[in-house]
Amino acid sequence: MEPVGKERALVLGGGGVTGIAWEIGVIAGLARSGIDVVAAADVLIGTSAGATVAAQISSSTSVSALFRRQIDGSAAAEPVLELDVRQLIARFSEIMSAEPDGERARARIGTLALAQDRVPEDERRRIIENRLPSHVWPEWGPELWLTAADAATGKLRIFDRNSGVSLVDAVAASCAIPVVWPAVSIDGMRYIDGSFRSATNLDLASGFARVLVLQPMDLGATADVRSLDDRSVAHLIRPDPVASAAMSEFLDPTAAARSAREGYRQGRAAAPLLGPFWL
Repeated sequence: MEPVGKERALVLGGGGVTGIAWEIGVIAGLARSGIDVVAAADVLIGTSAGATVAAQISSSTSVSALFRRQIDGSAAAEPVLELDVRQLIARFSEIMSAEPDGERARARIGTLALAQDRVPEDERRRIIENRLPSHVWPEWGPELWLTAADAATGKLRIFDRNSGVSLVDAVAASCAIPVVWPAVSIDGMRYIDGSFRSATNLDLASGFARVLVLQPMDLGATADVRSLDDRSVAHLIRPDPVASAAMSEFLDPTAAARSAREGYRQGRAAAPLLGPFWL
């Protein structure tokens, strides 16, 4: 999967609903400072929350409008989950640390995902539809690569506009946190959240000259720029301590506005350094 140009890759990592808000905030803050990271990108690589953001910013809706949606309470319309998220993360971490083979570990987690759906797939799909300004793959602008994992085998799947899969289903698959949300059915297969392979799947950007990475959550490890080859130079933006505090309840939609504002602040602050690198 290689686009025609291999100059700039914008990598958008996973981090729940607050991660979506923070990433949109960062991009809006950069745009307000005169740096349109989306228009300059050749490819958007989205994982989990980042898949949602990639689909949003590649639509015809302006980044400023997407930012307003985060801070005006629209994003808070999503359901508040009633489950012990930290206990669930600990369970996932135990599986990942006990199984050295990444695909087998993801398959074990996929087994948990397939055991029982807490909500029906169509209900989750409606939530994703509501997130996206457009439900069709963009025909112009940067390419979209959205990551997910096969629930049965743990293998990586990358969806793009040539996959024959709807944009809504691709985003839903990339955001399908096991046990929290149902695995997504596509062509007889079921898929789970792409962040179980990597918080950013940064290695997919290898070969691009300039790589900008937005990583809302570590999910066990900071994006490793060593996964890129010698042709690539990366710039990583992560939440600072103030932003991290605002984003701590990463699946709580009521924290989206605070997270977006902190992302905006960081985007504005990052602009002087990022401008020469990206543009």
